[in-house]
Amino acid sequence: MPLYLRLLMVSGPPDEVSAAAKRHVEQLDRMRTAGQLRSAGEFANGDGFFEVLDVRDRHEAERITREDALVERGLTSWILRELK
Repeated sequence: MPLYLRLLMVSGPPDEVSAAAKRHVEQLDRMRTAGQLRSAGEFANGDGFFEVLDVRDRHEAERITREDALVERGLTSWILRELK
C-alpha cells in the first residue's frame, strides 16, 4: 500500500485545539491498531502535527483526514503527499 505524509498546521484558538487534539490522538490510536499509521509526531513549537499513513489509496487518506477532529472543526489546514 502507498504511504502518505499528512501535515496538519494549527490555525485555531489554543483552547479549541487542545480539546480537539484529544480526539485527534484517539484517531491516531485507532489507526495504529488498524495498521494504518507508520509514524506520528507534533512539531516542537506546538503549531502542527505530522503522520505517515499506510492506506489503500489517496481517497482513503483524504477520508481519514477529513474525519480528524482538528480538520472537522476547521482548526487546521492540511496537506497530503504520497511518499516514494
